[in-house]
Amino acid sequence: MVKQSFQHKGETRRQHLSAAFNIANQLVDNSLSLEALGENIQSRNKRCLEGRLDNLAAQWSSISADKNKKRIAVILQKLAKSPDGSRLPFDQFKAKLEEDMAGFVVTAHPTFSFSGSAWKFAGKYLTALSRGEDTAAAVADIELETVHPTQSPTLYEELEYARVAVSNIRRSIRTVYKVVFEQAVELYPDDYKALRPRLATVASWVGFDLDGRTDIDWSLGVIFRYRSALAGLDECLTLSGALHSENPQGQKYLQDILAGFTDLHDCFSLGENKMQAHKDSPMGLGELNQLVVENLSRKQAAIKLINEAFEKVLALDLGKAEWCQIATLYTEWASVGLGLSHIHFRLNAAQLHNAIGPEIELTKAPDQSAMRRHFLAAITEKLDTVETKSINYGTLALEQTTARRVFMLAAQFMKHFDAATRIRMLVAESDTPFTLLTALYYAKLFGVENHVEISPLFETAIGLERGDRVIAELLDNPHFLAYIKSQGRFCLQLGFSDSGRYIGQPAATLAIERFKLRLVRLWKQRGLGDIQLLFFDTHGESVGRGAYPESLKKRFLYTHPPRVREQLATLARPEKHEVSFQGAEGFLWFLSEETALATLTDFLEVRFDSYDASDDRLYEEKGWALDFFLTLVEYQNHLTDNKGYIRLIDSIGRSLLFPTGSRSMRRQSGGAVHQRLERISQIRAIPHNAVLQQLGYLANSCAGLGTAMSRSPDQFTAIHAKSLRLKMVTSLALNALARSDVGIIEAYAKLLSPGYWLDRCDDTVPADKRANLRRLSSLLEGMFESDSVDACIRKLRRDAGMLTDCLADEAEAEILTTEPDAELFELHQIRIGLIEYIFLKAMEIPRFSTRFDFSLEELLVELLHLEVPDSIAQLRRIFPEAPTPRNDEVYGEETTYEGGASAGYEMAHRQIFDKIEKAYDLVLELSGLIALKAGAFG
Repeated sequence: MVKQSFQHKGETRRQHLSAAFNIANQLVDNSLSLEALGENIQSRNKRCLEGRLDNLAAQWSSISADKNKKRIAVILQKLAKSPDGSRLPFDQFKAKLEEDMAGFVVTAHPTFSFSGSAWKFAGKYLTALSRGEDTAAAVADIELETVHPTQSPTLYEELEYARVAVSNIRRSIRTVYKVVFEQAVELYPDDYKALRPRLATVASWVGFDLDGRTDIDWSLGVIFRYRSALAGLDECLTLSGALHSENPQGQKYLQDILAGFTDLHDCFSLGENKMQAHKDSPMGLGELNQLVVENLSRKQAAIKLINEAFEKVLALDLGKAEWCQIATLYTEWASVGLGLSHIHFRLNAAQLHNAIGPEIELTKAPDQSAMRRHFLAAITEKLDTVETKSINYGTLALEQTTARRVFMLAAQFMKHFDAATRIRMLVAESDTPFTLLTALYYAKLFGVENHVEISPLFETAIGLERGDRVIAELLDNPHFLAYIKSQGRFCLQLGFSDSGRYIGQPAATLAIERFKLRLVRLWKQRGLGDIQLLFFDTHGESVGRGAYPESLKKRFLYTHPPRVREQLATLARPEKHEVSFQGAEGFLWFLSEETALATLTDFLEVRFDSYDASDDRLYEEKGWALDFFLTLVEYQNHLTDNKGYIRLIDSIGRSLLFPTGSRSMRRQSGGAVHQRLERISQIRAIPHNAVLQQLGYLANSCAGLGTAMSRSPDQFTAIHAKSLRLKMVTSLALNALARSDVGIIEAYAKLLSPGYWLDRCDDTVPADKRANLRRLSSLLEGMFESDSVDACIRKLRRDAGMLTDCLADEAEAEILTTEPDAELFELHQIRIGLIEYIFLKAMEIPRFSTRFDFSLEELLVELLHLEVPDSIAQLRRIFPEAPTPRNDEVYGEETTYEGGASAGYEMAHRQIFDKIEKAYDLVLELSGLIALKAGAFG
C-alpha cells in the first residue's frame, strides 16, 4: 500500500514540468493573462486559510472553555491525591501548587506570515469556532486580497501582536487560578486561605531580544518596559475596580488596593511620557532620572499598600466566592509582578566576549584548547574581586557595549520597576563555561546577581554534544555554584530550530533528549536535587523546527519526552517546563481567551501526568539507538555540506520568501543579495526551513531516516514495535514526507539546468523562441552547478524510498497512503510556470550601454536568482518610460534634428518590465498559499 502511494508520487513527478511549461507558453502567447491567473490564485485564499486554521484547531483536545475548566479541576483533584488514593495533607498540596512548574514564552521570530486581513480573519474564525458560533458568518465581511504580508512588520507592530497573545495567556492563567481556589475551597475547607499558588507563568522577550540586533537601543528597551508595566497595571485596575465586599473593613482594603494600583499607574505614566520625550528629542535625561528617583519611594509605598491590603482582606471572614475572586487577583499580581508578563532578555556569546575582551586581553576564542584554562582563570579572578557599581540612566546612555548595557538595564528595571520579579538572561551560543561566567561577572558588577536568571542556550550540534560538560565545569566554579544555590534553580534553553537545521529534526529531538537525561544524572551526582531544573524548549510552528503536527499534547511530549519526565520526577524538587510560541504564527493559539485556555489546559495535562518509560525498548537497546542516532546525524551533515544542496537553497529558494519580521532572516556578510552561500550556517534556521517548504521537500525533517532504518531493518522493526518514543520520532518524519514530493523539488531544480531549456527547444517551433531558449541555456551553464543539484536530489530519492520500504507494514505508514494534496501540487505547478515565464521574458530585455555600473548579463544573473524587485527598478532607470521632456530654454536658432532626446521605452515597460513584476507578485502570492498548506512559514 505504501509502495503504491510512493509510486503514485513518482508518476506525478513527470507531470509537474509539463503542466508548468504549458502555463508559461500560454502566458507568452497571451492565451492566458496574468490578470486571469491572479484571479484564480486569489479565489483560493479563503479556502487555504480556513484549511490551515481547521488543521490548527484539530490539535486541541477541546476548545470549549467549560470543558477545559472541568479538565483543570480534574488535574487539581489528582494533585490532591496520594499514591494510595487518599487525600493529601494540605501542606503537601500547597507545596505542589506554590512551585513554578509550567510556562509559556512569547517570542518575536520572523514568522509574521499573515497579512493584516488574514490575521483579522484568523482571529474571528478561531474565536467563533471556540464559542460554537458560525465561522462562515464570522468572516463573511472580510476580503482576502492576499494572505501574506507585503512588507515587514515594524517592531512596534510585533509588540502589538505579542501584547494580544500575552494578554490572553495571562487571562487563561487567571482562569486556572480561579479553578484552583474553587477546588481548594472544596478539598480543604479549613485550610484554603493559606494557599498562594504559583503554578504557571507567561513571559516575553519581544522588544528585549538583542541577539544579532542593533535596532533596539537602551531607551527603546526602557519605553517597552514602561508599556509592559502599564499594560499589566491596566489589567489589575480593571479587576480591582470590579471587586466589592459586603464587609465594610473588606471594602476599605479593596479601596486601598485600587488606590495603590492607580498610584502606580500614574507614576509609570509620568515616566513613560518623560522617556518618550527623551527618545523623540535626546534631551532631559537628567530630568527623567530625577523623576524616577523621586517616584521611587512613592512606588514602594504603593506596592506595600497593595500587598498588605490583600493579606488583610483575605484574612477576613468573607464569602467563599468573594474570597476566591480577591485571591485570584492577588495571585496574578504576586506571580506576574509589575508587567504584562515576565521579561526575558536575549544576547549572545559574542556580545559578552566583546565586552570582557579588553579587560582580560581576550585575544583568541575562549574555547581554544591552548588558552581556555587561562581565560577561565582570568574571569574567575575577576569574580573573586568584583565590586558592585551603581548606575543611572546617564551612565547607561554612555555605555557602548551591548552586554554591559543589558545588565545595566536589568539593574534599572530592578531598581525602578520591580525588584521582586526575576528577569531571565538568555545567552545564545553558550558553548563554553567562560561565556556564562562572564555573564555572572556582569550580573555581580551591576548588582543584579540575585535578580537575573542566567540561562545558557544549547542548539548547535556541538552545544548539544558537550553542553552537559560545560555545565559540569560551571558547577566546579565556586562562584557559579553559589549563584545557582542562591537562586534555587538553574535555567537552560534548548533550541529545536537551529539544531534541526544542522543535524535534522529527528536527530535533534534525540540529541536534546539525551542532553536532558545526562543533565539529570549530573544533578544527582552533584547532590543538587533540591535545585530546580528549568527546561525552556524553543521551537517554531513547523515540523522542521520542532512542532509535532498531530496534536498539541503530542507536541509537548515530543519536545520533553516521557523518559525525561520520568527521570526528572526522581529529583527532590519538581522541574519547570517552558515552551516557546514564536511570533506571529505561534500567536494563533492565543487569539482569544478560549483558545489560550485550550492551549494551556493541554499543556498542564501533559505536565502533571505521571510517566513510566521503563518498557520502552529504545532505551534498552542502547548500542542500536546510538548507531541509529549517529547515522541520522551523519546523513544530515553530509546533506547540508553537499554542494548541490547548498545550491538548491541558494538559487531561487530565498527569493520565494516574503517579508515576515523586523529582524533580518539572512546572516549577511556584505556583497550582492545573491552572493553564494558557502555553508548552511550562513542562512538562518527560519528561512532555511521556509525554502524547503517552498521547494516542496522537507529534507531536514525526513531525510536520513530511511538510511538509518535500512542499516538493520529487522532490528529497527522489532524495536519500533515496542517503543513509543521511536514511533513518535518516526511519525514526525513521516508527516514531513507526506507533505513532501521529490518530484516537486526536482522540477524546481530542472529550471536551473541548462539541459532542460535545450530540451524545450524540441517542443518550440518559432525560431525566435528557440534562440531565446538557447540563450537562456547558455546563461545557466555553470551558474547553479546543476549536476551537483541533480546528484543531491537522487540522494534524497534513494533515502525516501528506503524509508517507505522499511515502513511498508507499519501502522504509521498510513500517513503516506492518503491521497496527495492535489491543490498543493497545482500551486507548485502554477508557480513553476510563472518562474519559467519570468525567465523567458528576461530574454526579451534589450541590450544597454556599458556606461552603467553593470552589464546586461550581470542583471540577468540577478533575474535568474529571482531578484526581481531590484532588477526591475534598475531596468526602469536604464530605460525611462516617458520621452525626455524638452525644456523651455530659448536658443536663438532653429534645429531640425530630434535625435538627442530619448523617445521613451513605454513598450518595454508594458510588455516586459510590468509583466515580470506582476508575475513575481503572483509567485509570492503562491508562496503565501503554499505556506498555509505546509502548516507554517519557516
